[in-house]
Amino acid sequence: MPSPIRLVSSWLSIENVLSTLGVALLLVFAGGRALGEVERREAIVAFTASTPATAPGTASLPSPSSDPDRSEWSSARVRDHAESLLAERSLPVAVLRIPRVALEAPVFPDLSERNLNRGAGLVDAAAGADSNGNLAIAAHRDGYFRALRRVEVGDVVVLESASQQRRYRIDALSIVEPHDLSPLQSSTGPVLTLITCYPFWFVGNAPQRFIVRAVAVQ
Repeated sequence: MPSPIRLVSSWLSIENVLSTLGVALLLVFAGGRALGEVERREAIVAFTASTPATAPGTASLPSPSSDPDRSEWSSARVRDHAESLLAERSLPVAVLRIPRVALEAPVFPDLSERNLNRGAGLVDAAAGADSNGNLAIAAHRDGYFRALRRVEVGDVVVLESASQQRRYRIDALSIVEPHDLSPLQSSTGPVLTLITCYPFWFVGNAPQRFIVRAVAVQ
């Protein structure tokens, strides 16, 4: 039978190995978050540089005072952010902001995995960011759209495209099954529909969808 001293020594060795592994994982996580933030900022800066001055009659909305909180993102999403830096980049077609929850994300023209690792994407690329109907935007629940779990009815949502800045106000929150396409139904006026998987903290492929519906306001 091993002596108590040898057992203590073995436990200490295991503890040192686990501590070292934990520190290494934290460094990888922190590095991924930093790369993801660089990607987000670069996309928004590129969009701003390619966008003409705000159209007459529209007011400029200041950016949120703080960056979106990424402490709740999954480690896999942070890693995918880092990997997206190595891929060819495309310009976003809009920037989505929900000031109360400090969400500011570039919106790309489609739902490719590369784009969803860097921001959000249009569900229907043909609709364009200036659609006067039901404009649907999706993003990962363990990334930028994690912030949607804190939104409330009445919150202001701003979508800034190359030609206009449109304000919406959230009027409904719902949870639907993946096969339920009713949130994508056409509308007679400008409506913004934000879609992400649900539950937010589900491990694996989340079974439902969280829907935020916002109506354009003057």
